[in-house]
Amino acid sequence: MYTFQALQVLIFLIPGFIAAKILGVFIVTDEKKEFEKIIEAIVFSLIIYTIYSIIPGKSPIALNQDKETITYLYNGISFLKLLLLSLFIPILMGWCVTNDCHMKFARFLRISRKTSRNSVWFDVFCDKKAHIIINFEDGRRIYGWPQYYSNTPKEPYIFLYNPAWILTDKNEQSVFEDINIDGILISPNQKIESIEFLKE
Repeated sequence: MYTFQALQVLIFLIPGFIAAKILGVFIVTDEKKEFEKIIEAIVFSLIIYTIYSIIPGKSPIALNQDKETITYLYNGISFLKLLLLSLFIPILMGWCVTNDCHMKFARFLRISRKTSRNSVWFDVFCDKKAHIIINFEDGRRIYGWPQYYSNTPKEPYIFLYNPAWILTDKNEQSVFEDINIDGILISPNQKIESIEFLKE
């Protein structure tokens, strides 16, 4: 009986760990401690089994005791349903978090002013789809499309597609000098002072 109970606990937790792992692929989060990962898996498992209990079907595992023989009965259809829920729920949650859907609704209701992302840096680059001008501390300026960018401002990496340096001519007018390259990776060593997001 102890083995059966341990097996039930394991089957209860596995969908949660699968869901948590899949969600971590789709969204940007800070590194969690082991205890926080376990709590997250338990919460996911609770959600998954709550939805699973509504769906008609047999239990994933059952115990059949016939005299002195104990047999474990597994239901493949039930495991498949659990697997599909373990995939669908984190994908849906990842879509909501990436697009800030649930927090937009919360801000609309004036429940919160927060976003679902972990930094203002990431918020701005996700929401502001526009060409940018990067102003460096040494006075240089570069223009381009931010095709890739880091998740946090701690390591401000930005890949600019089709970049051009912005120079000042004799008349104090800004001119664009095409670098004639596909893109350039701006690293933290370049010391960014500010970033301008241009209108369409």
